[in-house]
Amino acid sequence: TLLGQKLTINEFVAFSNLTTKAVPIVTTKGLWIVSIAICGFANFSSVGMQIGGIGALVPERRGDLAKLGLKALLCGTLASYLSASIAGILM
Repeated sequence: TLLGQKLTINEFVAFSNLTTKAVPIVTTKGLWIVSIAICGFANFSSVGMQIGGIGALVPERRGDLAKLGLKALLCGTLASYLSASIAGILM
């Protein structure tokens, strides 16, 4: 649920739920891996900020920005998960 909260809302909500122990994590290693996985700005609100910020500079290309924003969301999410996977291997 933490990864879903990070993706749909933002990372601050996921971190606050992580610190309040709303989601039980069994090991310290798991806590570190989840902490690394929810670091990053790959969420839908960031895509909206990208479209709004860059779209103000080039209004006629907002459609292209929306398509690229979703691809950037996917790539950012995968990068966060890959970082967490590598950290889990190295721990």
